[in-house]
Amino acid sequence: MTKKKKKGKQDSQKAAPKAKKRNLPQSSEEEPSRSRKMPKRAAACKDFKDRSAHISEKSSLIESKEDQIVEEEILAVRLTCGQDQDAERPNRRLTDFVLHDATGSAQPLEMLEVSDLFISGAILPLNESSDKDKERGVRCEGFGRIESWDISGYEDGSPVIWLSTEVADYDCRKPASSYKKYFDQFFEKARACIEVYRKLSKSNSDPTLDELLAGIARSMSGSKFFSGSASVKDFVLSHGEFIYAQLIGLEETSKRNNRPFAELPVLAALRDESIKRGNFVQSKPGISSGTLKIGGENGVDSAGSSVVEAEENEDAKLAKLLQEEEYWKSMKQRKRQGPASVSSKYYIKINEDEIANDYPLPAYYKNSIEETDEFIVFDNEFDICNADDLPRSMLHNWCLYNSTQD
Repeated sequence: MTKKKKKGKQDSQKAAPKAKKRNLPQSSEEEPSRSRKMPKRAAACKDFKDRSAHISEKSSLIESKEDQIVEEEILAVRLTCGQDQDAERPNRRLTDFVLHDATGSAQPLEMLEVSDLFISGAILPLNESSDKDKERGVRCEGFGRIESWDISGYEDGSPVIWLSTEVADYDCRKPASSYKKYFDQFFEKARACIEVYRKLSKSNSDPTLDELLAGIARSMSGSKFFSGSASVKDFVLSHGEFIYAQLIGLEETSKRNNRPFAELPVLAALRDESIKRGNFVQSKPGISSGTLKIGGENGVDSAGSSVVEAEENEDAKLAKLLQEEEYWKSMKQRKRQGPASVSSKYYIKINEDEIANDYPLPAYYKNSIEETDEFIVFDNEFDICNADDLPRSMLHNWCLYNSTQD
């Protein structure tokens, strides 16, 4: 008896379609490669005993290089001579400097018009060098006196302050921290001169004072010393005389219109506005009705009067410098405090009469000349007349209608 094999199950298995295999996650062996590798912990030290080490006396000491100090300016200039030999007059860089009077008190550069000023600082070659020893420079205390100062860099757009003595010319770079408050004020004044020069040189026509101030406010508004465009305009107007004196002293003329700066009306307007805004008043000598008696004779001491006038001029200059210094301090204080919420909004006050003029009260139309709304072309009076005798005129936006039409 033969056994028959059951094929139902096998047939059903063959007939069923093969299901797609799911993509199983990769083995756990690849997971560590994806995860961030953590650093292994260092093995703990088992021996905490101090080991003796021999250090030489020379290695245990650190020698600090002190600045080379000289007493005479001419010696410092010779020691800082670069690779290129100096021309007729040596030029040097000046860093970590302070300008002071004979007593050693720090003074702004503008005080040179009133009293003698001297320099204390590090003198370096004019061209920068990779040698650290040369970049340290030679320090000299109280040399000078300062004969004059000058501003350059008009074409480059960045001011450069030069100081001149009898021996050399010095390019002022970085002042000492104690003198920074004085030098920053003068540097911003020089920068204002540069910006005015650039605006006037690029202008095709004569700009107005408002246009000039608006352009300078946009270019100097990014400075850390000004809180906004309004403070820049006030600063430029307060130093209008200084800017005018610097630009008219230039031998160059503006590029576009080939006119000297002294002939530009906007510079004169800037100077006049600065004079009007000046709050200091020069003292005037009183007139005495009496006469001087010297050695039993009546006369006027002319030499004494000239001395008095010179002293009064110095007092006026000193008062102006003190006023500029106080203004600079107040401006920096406003910058630190930040703009107030009210000051950032501007309101325009309009008079009621101005509004009434712009919007008059309603009224009936009043014609000033004889006007005709309609013209009757054909009427009984004109039937017998010749067409050439009729008045001639031109119509615009016209239409024809009879009298009965609405």
